[in-house]
Amino acid sequence: MHRNILKKKLKEGQVCFGTFIRLGPAAVEILGHTGWDFVVLDMEHGVFDFTDVEHMIRAARCAGITSLIRIPEPNPSYVMRSVDAGAEGVQIPQVETAEMATLLSQAARYFPEGKRGLCSFVRATGYSTILPEEHMATSNEEVLTVLHIEGERAVSDIKAIVEIPGIDVIFLGPWDLSQSLGIPGKTKDPRLVEVMEKVILACKERGIVSGMFVRYVDEAKHWIERGVQYMMLSTDAGLLVQVSRERIEALRKMCA
Repeated sequence: MHRNILKKKLKEGQVCFGTFIRLGPAAVEILGHTGWDFVVLDMEHGVFDFTDVEHMIRAARCAGITSLIRIPEPNPSYVMRSVDAGAEGVQIPQVETAEMATLLSQAARYFPEGKRGLCSFVRATGYSTILPEEHMATSNEEVLTVLHIEGERAVSDIKAIVEIPGIDVIFLGPWDLSQSLGIPGKTKDPRLVEVMEKVILACKERGIVSGMFVRYVDEAKHWIERGVQYMMLSTDAGLLVQVSRERIEALRKMCA
């Protein structure tokens, strides 16, 4: 596996910016060419299959941007298929307990760090052009494992979750967390903010990177100041909607 630039930047303490992909390979290339750090190919809320995401991984490599896959559900098989497809990381939704975190983290890495199945004829190994022993060592080192914390149960178990080996980023999903707290969509509610700050503090104490999703740039500043490094802004579709709306409104005003 080649050097994971995103993982290197995070280890150096840099704040990195990414977005979710819903629109396909061209969106991946555009984001790479315009300077974003990473993209997350969204199989949970998107309509992609693994053939689709393989093409987007190729687009990411061509455009010099790190690619991760958000798998459809917390299933070890999806984790293994994602890294076999050549993604540089996997983003795992709906993680609720330390036991789940252990099982899913191990699926991303080979023995002795994990239980990932070994096949030397997958895309990640250059279809067998990379020696298995070389691939296993570099993949274990370079793969980025991101766990979503999206519910009260996970928050209550966060101290145990951050102790699990192989977890690189704890990612907060404010929208699902707000639902879990009985305040759906109220992402600035003090009750939700308190919960998210509790998780970020647990990550800091353990030396794990924390991540956050925001819809707008001004929201990002608040969380970066609190130590969030893995910052996701909107989606490719959301960015297109925002810029499209701004441009057409400006054009209408010009003609008024």
